[in-house]
Amino acid sequence: MLRYAFRLHRWGLIGFAAVLVISPYIQAAAFAQAAGSTAASRAAFARDMTVLAVQLSYLLPRPYRVDTLAGYLQWRAWGTLSVVITVWVVAAAAGAVRGDEEKQLVDSWLAARVSRPRLVASRLAAFAAAALVAVLAAGLSTVLSAARYEAVGLTGVAGKALSLWLLMVTLFALCSLVAQLTASPRAAQAAGAALVAVLYLCDVVARSQHSFDGLSWVSPYRWYDATDALAPGGHLAVLGVGLSFGAILAAGGLAALAFGRRDLRGPLLSLPVRAAPARDVRPSPALGWPVARLLYRQRWALACWTLGTAAVAIFMVVLAHGSVETVVRLPGMREFLTHGSSDRYQGFIATFWFGLAELLVAGFAVHLVSGWAADDTEGILAAELSAPRHRWSVVAERAGTAVAGTAVVVAVGSLAAAIVSAALGAGLDSASVFRASWPLVPFGLTFAAAGAVTAARWPRAAIGVLGLLAFYSFVVAELHALMSWPAWVADLSVFQLYGTPLLTDVFWNGLWAMLAIAVAGFGLATVLLRRREV
Repeated sequence: MLRYAFRLHRWGLIGFAAVLVISPYIQAAAFAQAAGSTAASRAAFARDMTVLAVQLSYLLPRPYRVDTLAGYLQWRAWGTLSVVITVWVVAAAAGAVRGDEEKQLVDSWLAARVSRPRLVASRLAAFAAAALVAVLAAGLSTVLSAARYEAVGLTGVAGKALSLWLLMVTLFALCSLVAQLTASPRAAQAAGAALVAVLYLCDVVARSQHSFDGLSWVSPYRWYDATDALAPGGHLAVLGVGLSFGAILAAGGLAALAFGRRDLRGPLLSLPVRAAPARDVRPSPALGWPVARLLYRQRWALACWTLGTAAVAIFMVVLAHGSVETVVRLPGMREFLTHGSSDRYQGFIATFWFGLAELLVAGFAVHLVSGWAADDTEGILAAELSAPRHRWSVVAERAGTAVAGTAVVVAVGSLAAAIVSAALGAGLDSASVFRASWPLVPFGLTFAAAGAVTAARWPRAAIGVLGLLAFYSFVVAELHALMSWPAWVADLSVFQLYGTPLLTDVFWNGLWAMLAIAVAGFGLATVLLRRREV
């Protein structure tokens, strides 16, 4: 049972372990390039990073000893890993609790007289084993990457790796618990994502407001950040370790009790439903339109992504208005942050807001692909094809949904950025915002096309493969200038193909390349879906 449960995590393990391995390698090279080798240059670098950390507190923890390679890796590489693994944890927990029930695997196991507490324990142990493999790979990568420049302490790496492993297992146990309250894999993912978002915000608020330090200790992310053992002079947060073990045992035990008290494919709690009088109401004609019906099924997710993108746009524009002068004074960072623009505000917005908008669009594409993969594993695709229906029309409808949904997310986010910028008296004009916005639609379509290929052939691997592709593409685009990589390496990134249309004209060669990738991707997805037995 445990071995089979471990196999179910293999695609997520492969994809996210690769991310955990490559991040320390890249950040070690970046430190050696930017910090220098003298004590004075590293001290200046540490001061600059401390100032920058205030602006990036929503993404990174407080820095500690960033004048050393080990301290910088702890802050910049291991600091972001806690965000990266969240995607895997939420998807894995929803699949373990609700996905296996939808595929009737749990029915078979219960029929074989496997007890419900044993099922819960085996799934928790299986993910813990997969997470341990990924964390060990990250630790080994950290040691080997740093060895090219200077040695890091094995004890420190082990302490930080332990805290990351406990964070992953704790979040998995908590997401498994809330998944017992839902009735479908999609609802379980939404509930898990909402839970980890709240826990993450509890930690993020305390990073800039010390008055919330007490509140932050309810968050497993705070327990992880409290361990700074990787940096020289750091320590292992014993309290965080103890709280993590306690949360794992408590959440796992409550999940087992909840599983024992509910019906299969049913929520733990259900409100009594009063019988409503039957009414002969005709359904909306829009539900018969190919793209509209898919958008209707994902209407709540689309609404959340749209509102979230608008909120991030407003936050980043306000942040740019208040901190652009401070950030561009950082030595060696002005060119990187403003792309050489004479207008500091425009350059800052191009880097931070539209750079973050690319990530949000890529994340929305990942969400769409997760829905397509779920349709396959949950039997929805088989039901649609039995209508009967041409398989090429399924892929075409998915492509249309990706275009329409991405356009809505981008339009609302860019409109919010333009309105707030105008209210603050900044210099973002509508023509520049529009020029920077519409290429985001083919940008998102490239990720959707890559995900469509994977979902058509290997549905279970779709999220891991697409997440890995997005991560590598982002890293290449962000570091190629800092690391002085050849131009052809940068051109392999979809983020590079988007360019900086807010500051310059549209990068037409990159646009044609993105459209070619999208056409080829959805075309290949059509061929693969026609040849595969659903």
